[in-house]
Amino acid sequence: MTHQMQPQQHARRAAAFTIVELLVVIGIIAILVSLTTISLSQAGASARQTQALSNMKQVGAAWMQYANQNDDRCMIGYADEGVQQAFRMRTRDAAGQTVAAADAATYPFRLLPFLNNDRSLMYDYIDEYEDTTNIPNDVIARNPAFGYNAYYLGGWWTTVGNNPKMRFSGTPGPAMVAKSIGQIEQTSEMIVFASSTPAEPGFVKTANEFAPGSAWVVPSRLATEVIWQSSDGATYQTIDAAASAADAWLAPAVASLFGTSRTSSNTTRNTTLVQGGTGMEVLVAQSVPLRRIRNVVQTIRADLSTTTQGLRDLMNQRKWMNNAARSADPTTFTHPDG
Repeated sequence: MTHQMQPQQHARRAAAFTIVELLVVIGIIAILVSLTTISLSQAGASARQTQALSNMKQVGAAWMQYANQNDDRCMIGYADEGVQQAFRMRTRDAAGQTVAAADAATYPFRLLPFLNNDRSLMYDYIDEYEDTTNIPNDVIARNPAFGYNAYYLGGWWTTVGNNPKMRFSGTPGPAMVAKSIGQIEQTSEMIVFASSTPAEPGFVKTANEFAPGSAWVVPSRLATEVIWQSSDGATYQTIDAAASAADAWLAPAVASLFGTSRTSSNTTRNTTLVQGGTGMEVLVAQSVPLRRIRNVVQTIRADLSTTTQGLRDLMNQRKWMNNAARSADPTTFTHPDG
């Protein structure tokens, strides 16, 4: 006796999904959600990049206005307490209160009056303070989002023997430091501000949108010293770790950053660092360019044009100082630390 399937039952079975079909549908939905998330993330990064460059444009315009009101002189990059006294520098905050010498050593409080004291332009990356007026003065002084090319524009001034002295002022040949706008030879190349961060020696592989900023930024070579360099691929780099103290604290940092072994000779004190991937290798503790958004550094040049640049681009020293443009190889250009 044969059993005849009713037409209504056959229709119900034909309309049902198999487990394979359900898995395929779920997979397609997951892919679409992932693509949508990536698109939204990229759109958000683009918007933040645009805002950062807009903020930097206003900071650059304020720097130019400062020069216009000070006989074309570039804003000083750094001035210790003795230099401030010798130059009779008086720095005040938005309330008219005198800023402590330690907080007036770097540029932010000198430039804020030309920005209508709008702190959000340089500190909107800091989520800790809902109201930027609550940011302490020492953070204002140390951690703006944009570092000034302080060594080569305006100059890095310290007190030596009770007298103000600018670093690199004794370098032979043409002036190494541009102390006025008119001394900048290539305004379309010269970096004035760049996104920056204080960094310790080690390998920095990824961009960090929430890293603390720094009030200044240095090129890959400062005088004769290599400060940082762009790294491409898996390579080996040997660093002289002459000081035993530095040798000691570098070990855990290398282990955590590289996830690899570290070799050291007690006689030569050479440290072999194993890299991985493209990034920045910091050799000396300093304030270095920061890839805050995406994988590029936001910069503004002396002609007030803003752009984003890669780390390898920024190893070109002529982007930082006049004299490097005269070198046959501006990437390896160095000068005496006069």
